[in-house]
Amino acid sequence: MNVTAATLLRIQSTQFNQSIVQICPSPSNEVAVKILKYFLYSIIFVTSMCGNCFVCWVVWRRLRMRTVMNYYLVNLAVADLAFTVICIPFDLPVQEKSCVWPYFGALCKALFPLQTMCACASVFTLTAIGYSRYRAIVYPLKVQMGLAAAKKSLFVIWIASFILVLPYILVLQVNPATGHCEEGWPEPKQTYSSIYSFTIFFTEYAIPLPVVFGSYLKICCELRKNGPNTPDAQPDQARDTEKVLKMSIVITIVFAVCALPNHIVWLVIDFSDSNCAQCNTWVIIANMCVFANSAADPIVYTIFNEKYRDEFKRLLGCRKLETREQNENCDAEERAERVPL
Repeated sequence: MNVTAATLLRIQSTQFNQSIVQICPSPSNEVAVKILKYFLYSIIFVTSMCGNCFVCWVVWRRLRMRTVMNYYLVNLAVADLAFTVICIPFDLPVQEKSCVWPYFGALCKALFPLQTMCACASVFTLTAIGYSRYRAIVYPLKVQMGLAAAKKSLFVIWIASFILVLPYILVLQVNPATGHCEEGWPEPKQTYSSIYSFTIFFTEYAIPLPVVFGSYLKICCELRKNGPNTPDAQPDQARDTEKVLKMSIVITIVFAVCALPNHIVWLVIDFSDSNCAQCNTWVIIANMCVFANSAADPIVYTIFNEKYRDEFKRLLGCRKLETREQNENCDAEERAERVPL
């Protein structure tokens, strides 16, 4: 079975029939546990939907927000939205039916690959954000990425994500005997499955995240050594640059932490010869962590970005922003335009 940050529901797509019951979260008979699970799923779903829709709305509403950095954040929000819509509403019915596929057959080939594709798009977007920050701060005199180039890179991100899940689409099928959505790899099944699992794992987690963190480490060293190495750098501009950098690092850390339990669980399930007595519990916890990542991103944006925070206050109508604060935001936006975000 595949080991990826997006394979939350791939528990029911293993080709080893004898292990399906062992690792598929079974419906709980305890009312309290079921209520808690549904409550957490509901909180995550509502937070992710509202938060990520808000991010898209803010950038669409304000022309000044349409920077390279915000385009990447919108793409991350779109991936989180799609991930949330595809995962949570379809996850619970499958769990309640002990992984018997409750939908029509074609959805078996679409649902899980779409989840994996959204997760791939997320981590590729994080990589693109890290690269754009690295280029803007370490090599400020070089030609920086414009909006047109950013749009092209987003197109490449989604195409690459689709290509990565194409083998998964081809092998998924509903087994008439068991009613499970399974991977039908050719013989030797375990070899092909393991190769694909490692390909996804390294492409989606083990390679890009160290590269991104390495880029941020280099950026931090550069800022500590030279300050904001940009033409005509100003204190306010330097502060804005550091805020964007902190936000980017936190987003990446949140993704890495939330995805790690899922990877560990599936490494144990896929490559352990012994039965995993606690796999049901750990699978549910790992799933919840990855679901939570989609809800956490817009919260991070609001904490670290004043423009998102002010728009959120306007949307809620909590208070009317003073003219002085609005002018300060406009000045910050103009500074942001001088430093590619």
